[in-house]
Amino acid sequence: MMRIVSFVLALLISSTVSVADEAKNVWSKEQQEIIELNRWVAMAPKEAGYEAYAALFHPDYTNWYMEGDQRSIRTRDAYLDAVKSWLDAGNYATYSKIVPVSVDIIGDVAYIRNLAEEHFHHPDQDPTKFVGHFVSLMKKHEGKWTFYRTSFQTRYRGPIEGAEISLEDY
Repeated sequence: MMRIVSFVLALLISSTVSVADEAKNVWSKEQQEIIELNRWVAMAPKEAGYEAYAALFHPDYTNWYMEGDQRSIRTRDAYLDAVKSWLDAGNYATYSKIVPVSVDIIGDVAYIRNLAEEHFHHPDQDPTKFVGHFVSLMKKHEGKWTFYRTSFQTRYRGPIEGAEISLEDY
């Protein structure tokens, strides 16, 4: 009798976990839009132009690239200037994939955590790849979701060829 009760409890627990895991992959339309924006932002300069890319960032945007102190916080202008210089040198993204961990929407603010993989073309070197963790606050501005705060931690940055880390299996 005890074995039957244990079996039924194990079955119920595993069914609950399966349902919970499947629910994580069900995103509302607005969450899907935010996920896609987070994927597309790397591709935007090449596909839509620099001005369209810059419009994705809230006027009060800051970026923290997690080197550990306040010196690694960039204002919107500093961040966009660095991106523009990089783009003007002939660099651009050729691939972007994100794996969302969570997307929480609270009114006009969204909090998203995701893994990201991006590939880049460079005019004077072999293609490179970035893999990292992102945490972003997005804020509606003039009715559209914009990046308000982003923080990221690099897991890998280097040549695509021979890279040991990838989001390919996600």
